Amino acid sequence: MMKIRWMGWVLVAGAALAGCSGGQSEVSGDGGSAAGSGAELPLVAFAQANSQDPWRQVFDAEMKATAATHDKEFRFELQDAQDDANKQIGLIETYLVKSPKVLLVSPCEVAVTMAVETAYDRGIPVILLDRAIESEKYTCWIGGDNEQIGRAAGKFMGEKLGGKGTVLMVQGLAGATPTEQRRNGFLEAIKEFPGVTVIEGDFCDYQRQKARSYMETFLQSGKAFDAVYAHNDEMAIGAYLALEASGVKGKAIVGIDACQQEIVDYIKAGKVTATFKYPTPGAKGIEVAAALLKGETPKEKKIVLETEIVTAENADEFLAKNTNLAK
Repeated sequence: MMKIRWMGWVLVAGAALAGCSGGQSEVSGDGGSAAGSGAELPLVAFAQANSQDPWRQVFDAEMKATAATHDKEFRFELQDAQDDANKQIGLIETYLVKSPKVLLVSPCEVAVTMAVETAYDRGIPVILLDRAIESEKYTCWIGGDNEQIGRAAGKFMGEKLGGKGTVLMVQGLAGATPTEQRRNGFLEAIKEFPGVTVIEGDFCDYQRQKARSYMETFLQSGKAFDAVYAHNDEMAIGAYLALEASGVKGKAIVGIDACQQEIVDYIKAGKVTATFKYPTPGAKGIEVAAALLKGETPKEKKIVLETEIVTAENADEFLAKNTNLAK
């Protein structure tokens, strides 16, 4: 998935780059020399939770592309914590040794809170992306609203079913904030459709294969249902593949993320009904960092990015507007 996304914490000074073993670093900018002045460009550093899943690959690509447009203003460095909170803490500590002018963090989990607080207490503006931490010691948070997206999906599903039917919900990761928010938002919206029943299905960890296996098992139960609401697109595709293999047709399927070419292709082919974009915050994060370097403080501490629906009707338009989708 888009993986778990919440607001989500340091270490080793002497670890420097070597201490970030497993982390992967990419640097852009002119390498530190401002044209004509000989002065070193300021550093904008980003500690990514992970760069592996399709949503975060798009996240990174958009961020690097936006940073490249500011390569005369600052150096940009990105490192991947590979979903390891301890590695991310190490990355942040290493960045602190380099004295970045702005630090961006997409927390692996709340365990990195103290590391973020340490940076903030040193006077470094901290921009949190996608996930939050258990503290108010940060400059700005940028991300999507999972609960609002869940509500939008629930409203769409209720209308799609004409206000009557049974929805099987394929859930993300147990206990994860995005899972809870996507479920709660959906259930809240579906209350407007008293003729619609929701079966709260198993947790499939946002994984395609687990969702496929779960759907295969569910079909064997013989329980009737009319539609599938999956907490991400990978699981929506997994559910569809199980239905297809069993020869079951005509089920509405709705997912979340809209970061893959594949899901849009499924929608265009009529295999999946719709998905809702979980916006990536990377480009906006870089723009806010650039503004901070000019002394412009964000007007809002929390910047919520809007979602949009993708259906067969607007799929081509969506593709034309979103050229960085994961392939």
